[in-house]
Amino acid sequence: MSTLHKYFWPAVVALLLLLMIFGGALVGLYTDWLWFKDLGYGGIFSKILLTKVGLGVVLGLLFFFVIYGNLWYARKIAPPPSPMGLEQRLLERLGRLARRGIGLVLFGGSIVISVLVGLEAATHWEDWLKFVHSTPFGATDPQFGMDIGFYVFRLPFLNYIYNWLFVALAISTIAAIAIHYADEAIEVFGNRVQFAPGVKAHLGTLVALMFFLKAWGYRLGMYQLVLGSGNLFDGASYADVHARLYALWILFFVAIIGGLLVLFNITRRGLGFATVGLGLVVGMSILAGSIYPALVEQLNVKPNELEKEMPFIKRAITATQNAYGLDQIAVRPFAAETSLTAAQVEANETTIQNVRLWDQDHLQSAYNQVQTINQYYHFQDVDVDRYWLADKASGEKRYRQVWLSAREFDQEQLASNAQTWINLHLQYTHGYGFCMSPVNEVNDEGMPTFFVSDIPPKTTVDLPLDQMGVYFGEVTRNYVFVDTNAKEFDYPAGAGTVETTYSGDEGIGIGGFFRKVLFALRFQDLNILLNQNLKSKSKVLYNREVENRVRTLFSFLQFDSDPYLVTAGGGLYWMWDGYTITDAYPYSQRSPSDATSFNYIRNSVKIVVNAYTGKVDAYSIQEPLDDPIIKTYQKMFPGAFKPISRMPAQLREHIRYPEDLFRIQTNIYRRYHQTNPTVFYNNSDLWEVASRADLTGGGGEEGSPMEPYYVIMKLPNGESEEFILMTPFIRAGKFNMVSWMCAKCDAADYGRLVLYQFPRDKNVYGPQQVAARARQDTVISQQVTLWSQQGSQVSSGNLLVVPIESSLMYVMPVYLESTSTKIPELKRVIVALGNKVAMQPTLAEALSDVVGAPVTTPESVAKPKAGVGKPSPVVPGAVASESVKRLIDQAVSQYNAAQDAQKRGDWSQYGVQVKALQKTLNELKAKAR
Repeated sequence: MSTLHKYFWPAVVALLLLLMIFGGALVGLYTDWLWFKDLGYGGIFSKILLTKVGLGVVLGLLFFFVIYGNLWYARKIAPPPSPMGLEQRLLERLGRLARRGIGLVLFGGSIVISVLVGLEAATHWEDWLKFVHSTPFGATDPQFGMDIGFYVFRLPFLNYIYNWLFVALAISTIAAIAIHYADEAIEVFGNRVQFAPGVKAHLGTLVALMFFLKAWGYRLGMYQLVLGSGNLFDGASYADVHARLYALWILFFVAIIGGLLVLFNITRRGLGFATVGLGLVVGMSILAGSIYPALVEQLNVKPNELEKEMPFIKRAITATQNAYGLDQIAVRPFAAETSLTAAQVEANETTIQNVRLWDQDHLQSAYNQVQTINQYYHFQDVDVDRYWLADKASGEKRYRQVWLSAREFDQEQLASNAQTWINLHLQYTHGYGFCMSPVNEVNDEGMPTFFVSDIPPKTTVDLPLDQMGVYFGEVTRNYVFVDTNAKEFDYPAGAGTVETTYSGDEGIGIGGFFRKVLFALRFQDLNILLNQNLKSKSKVLYNREVENRVRTLFSFLQFDSDPYLVTAGGGLYWMWDGYTITDAYPYSQRSPSDATSFNYIRNSVKIVVNAYTGKVDAYSIQEPLDDPIIKTYQKMFPGAFKPISRMPAQLREHIRYPEDLFRIQTNIYRRYHQTNPTVFYNNSDLWEVASRADLTGGGGEEGSPMEPYYVIMKLPNGESEEFILMTPFIRAGKFNMVSWMCAKCDAADYGRLVLYQFPRDKNVYGPQQVAARARQDTVISQQVTLWSQQGSQVSSGNLLVVPIESSLMYVMPVYLESTSTKIPELKRVIVALGNKVAMQPTLAEALSDVVGAPVTTPESVAKPKAGVGKPSPVVPGAVASESVKRLIDQAVSQYNAAQDAQKRGDWSQYGVQVKALQKTLNELKAKAR
C-alpha cells in the first residue's frame, strides 16, 4: 500500500499535466456547458455548439470532396507512360512510388485545408441560423421591393455561400491545372496548348462553373447596391440605379455567355472560344462596371446633383428614421422664454426637488472617500435612477431621483500578505450593501446626504434591506468557492467581523474528485485538489463580473456601455440594456462606431442579474417598436427570452431608456431631422448635440458633445412629473440652442420620443454660452480666484439645461477639493435664466436671485444640518446674498491693496492688508458652511 501511495500523487500530477496540454479545450467546453446549464441557458450553448459543429463538418466535407475529388480525377485521367526500356522501367517504378507519395500528400493537404475551411465555416453559425429562422420585417426596400428581412437574414449567408463556392472552384481549378501539367497531360508547343483526352473537358467544366457562379455573384451584387455607403447618403444613388445596376445585368448575361463559350470550346480545338468568353467578362467589367458609371456620375449627376439625387435622398431619410426608431418622434413647439415667476417655480416643485447637483464623477469620489469603511471596499460606479420613497420621519412619499452604487469587495486592495489562496477564493467572496443619496442634497460639510449608508446599511427612507451580499458586480473578477468548511467574511463589525455562508441556488456543484480535477484544469490551480475546505456540496462561482457574465451568455447581442444597480424587494440587482443591430437595412445611414458598424438598432432586451445569486433573466420588450431580429433570436433559442410582462413589477418600475441608444439616435437625428431633400442636401438646418460646458473652461471634456442626462420633470403641458432622458441641440457651427429632445422612461409612455423645437427667429443661449457668461461674472470669477488662492481646487459639474414650463433654466454645481484630502465638497450652485446669472450656497438662493423674488422650495432643496435625517426648510432671501457679495468685494480690495504695497516695497502696509484679507476669508469660510 505504501508503494501505491508513493506513486499515486505523482501519477495524478502527470495525468493532470497531460490533460492540461491536450485536454484544455475539452475541459473548457464541458465546464462552459455546466455553467450555461446552471443558469438555465443550456439550450443556447447546445444550439450554438451543434450548429458550429454541423456547419463546420458539412462545409468542411463538401470542400474536401470538391478539392480532393478534382485532384483524384486529375490523377485518374493522367496519360499512361510511353513504352520504355529496362532502365526506363526501373525509373518508372520509382516514379510510381513517388506518385503514391504525392497522392498521400495531396490527400493530407486536402484534409488540412478542408479542416481550416470547416473551422472558418463554423464562425458563420449565426448567419445560418438567421437564414433558417428569418422573420419578415413587413416593409420592403424601395428599389427591388424585397422584404427588409431578406437583406438582414438571408443575403449575408447567400454571400458567404457564393464566396465559399468560388474559393472552392478556384482552388480546385488551379490545383487540377498543376496536377495535369505535372503528369504531362498539358503540353505547350509554341503558341499552342495540347490536352490529353478528358483533361480539356475537366478543366473546361471547372472554368465554366466559375463563370456561371460569377453570374450569380453579379446578381447578389445588385442587392448590395442598396446597402452601399456614399458621401451624401447611404444606399443606392442615381448612378447606382441608372448605371451600376444596368452594368451588373450586362455582366450577369456576359458571364453566362462566357461560361457557355467555355463549354462549347471543349469540343473545339484550341482555346479561342474560352479566351473570347474571358475577354468579354474582363472587358465588360472595365467598360460597364467602372467606366460607364464614372461617366454617368461626372457628366450627368454632378452638374445636376440635387435634381438627380432628390428621390434617393427621400429614400435615405425615410429608411434611416425607420431603422433608428426616429419616425415616430412627436415634434412640439417650445417658446424658450427668458423668465420665470416664483409661482411657476413652486408649481414645479418636484422638478426643482430633483435638479441634479451631484454629478457622477464627483459623487463617486465622495462615496469612495466617506463610505468605503475599509480599504478593500470600492464603489466602481454610481448609477442614477428614480424611486417612490417615503421619509421615515414624516411618512410623506415623493418621486425622487437618486444616485446609488454597490459597495464591492476589490480583492486587489487587500494587503499583499493577506492575498492568500483561502482569502481570495474562500473567505473574501463578496461585497456588502450599497449607498443611495438624492441627486441634490448636501450636508453642512458640502458632502452628500444619504438615504442608505454605512455597514450594516442604515436608511432614512422606507426601503427594505434584506439580502445585501454582492457576489456579482463590476469588479468581481475572481472565481470563488462557497458553502465550504471555511466561513465567508460578510462585513466588518466593530473590532471583529460578521461571517456568513452563501445560500443561493446558483453555482456549479464541486461534487467528487472528477469535478475538482476539471476545475483545477480550467483555472490551472492545483489548490482546488489539495484544499481540504472544499466538500461535496460546495459550489464554484465564476464569470462573476456582470458584463462578462451576460456577454458570455448572449454573445450575439450588443449591450449598453454600463449596467446599472437597482434595489427591489430587499435585494440588489443589476439591470442592463441589450440591443439587436444589423448593418443590412437598405438606405439607412451607418452609425459611426469604433467597434461595430450598424444601420439599425433596437433596445429589445432587458437583462436582470441578481447581485447575490448571479441568476440571469433576459426579457424581450417590443415596446414601443416592433423588432423582427429579436423574434428571430426567439426562434433560434426557444425559451431564452421571457416576455417583459413576466418581469417582477418592482423591477419593471426601474426600466429606463438606455443612454447609448439615445446618444446614437440624437447623433443621427441632428442631420436626419431635415426631411426636406433640398434642406438635407444643403445641410442648411444641420444641428449638433450641445457641447459640454463647465466653470473653468479648461476641462478635457469641454467642447465635446454633452452626455444625455436623466431628469424628473413635468413636461410642457404635462399633467405630472415623469422620469425622462434628455439632450439639447445647438445649430451646427454655432453655440445657440435650437431644440431639446427627450425619451420617456416611465411605464405609461415608455420609449416615446418628443422633440421640443424653439422659434427659428429666437436666439437661445446654449450651455457653452451660459458657462462663458458665468466665468465672466465679476462676483463668480472673484470667488473662484479666492478659493484657488487658498490652496483648493475649484471644479464644476457639467452645466445642465432644465426646462421649466416654457422657459430654460441652466444649473451648474461648483465643488471645492482640498489638495490634501482630495474630497470634493459641493459649495455653490450657479443658476442662469435669460440674462441673469447667480451663484449661491443653495439652489433655492440662486433661484431667488434669478427669479427676482423669494422662492419657497421643497425641503430637500435646502442644505440640511449635519447628521442623518430630514433637511431643514429654507426660505432664501437677499440678506445672505448681499453679505457674501460685500465680503467678496472687500477681500478683492484687500488683495489688490496688498499687491500694490508689495510693488512699492511697503512691507508694513503689506502685512496689514494680508491680515485683513485673512480675517475676511475666515468670515467667508464661515458663511460658506
